[in-house]
Amino acid sequence: MPSFSLMPVDATAAILSDKQLGDVLLLEPLSRLLARRSSGSVAMHVNPAFAPMVEMMPHAYPAGKDRVSHAELWTANWSSRAVLRSLGVRARQRHLFISQPGKLRWWYRLIFNRIVEVHTAGEYWAHYFWRAAGGNLDEFAPPQLLPPPDDWRHPDLPDGPYTLLNPTAAWPSKFWQPEKWAQVVEALKAEGVEQWVMTGGPSEVERAHCADIAARLGGRVVDLSGRTSMRQYLHTVSRARLVLCVDGSASHLAQAWSVPTVTLFGHVFPLRWHWPSPRHVAISAFEHTSVQPPSTAHVPPETMIAACAKLVRQVPCQLA
Repeated sequence: MPSFSLMPVDATAAILSDKQLGDVLLLEPLSRLLARRSSGSVAMHVNPAFAPMVEMMPHAYPAGKDRVSHAELWTANWSSRAVLRSLGVRARQRHLFISQPGKLRWWYRLIFNRIVEVHTAGEYWAHYFWRAAGGNLDEFAPPQLLPPPDDWRHPDLPDGPYTLLNPTAAWPSKFWQPEKWAQVVEALKAEGVEQWVMTGGPSEVERAHCADIAARLGGRVVDLSGRTSMRQYLHTVSRARLVLCVDGSASHLAQAWSVPTVTLFGHVFPLRWHWPSPRHVAISAFEHTSVQPPSTAHVPPETMIAACAKLVRQVPCQLA
């Protein structure tokens, strides 16, 4: 078993993850649960670039380079990299979540006081961590974030209401054809959706994909793709009146701020990555083809148009 630190112990808990932005956001309910138990904010040991988002978590804060020893550390993914990183966090107790027993390596038991072996029930990941940590299932709520301050605003963001299009993700396999996005933008004019903003990642493939969409839309979109800091990206998502996106961080962020959202899923099952509600709609390629695995290309633009139009009509006061 790991040895205990002799340093003064902070009564609060810590969470470690080496996953991407959206995955880290799905740990917000766990931070909420652990904060309630320890009566203090939870330290998030994640990619330092994600610090602005962690600052918006009501019950967490981005862990710095301090050497405080926490009462407990929860490692939320079982890669060897994450497990080894946990050794750099001082904690009296270390816990590791494992949802697949085959991923458990013998030497993990030399690092962690407790291995939390709980199988997923084909469920939303945020719900899984809540359940695995012993949270009351009746009290679960999806991730929540505080609104970013106004000084995080991108200088080119329109002053009036806008609809946000975020068509990229870390994996190009999640992209949808540019011509289909152009059809959606054109069709939604009939619903009064006029002002568009587009965000996207800084990679070459993401920039090229967004540039293709922007070229098809002419001057109808303010293209911020690849031009936002993390703070500006968060602010842009939080202030949108409607978000259209592929499976990725924009979808999770929009839901955390209760922004009406339509998310397009290809080869990934929405069940694990989407918490359905009347304001947050998932469109799955699995429902449009028998090809396995499907891609977003199998989803016709008419499906996205219909879902967006329905959402606009359902929540008009929020979209005005």
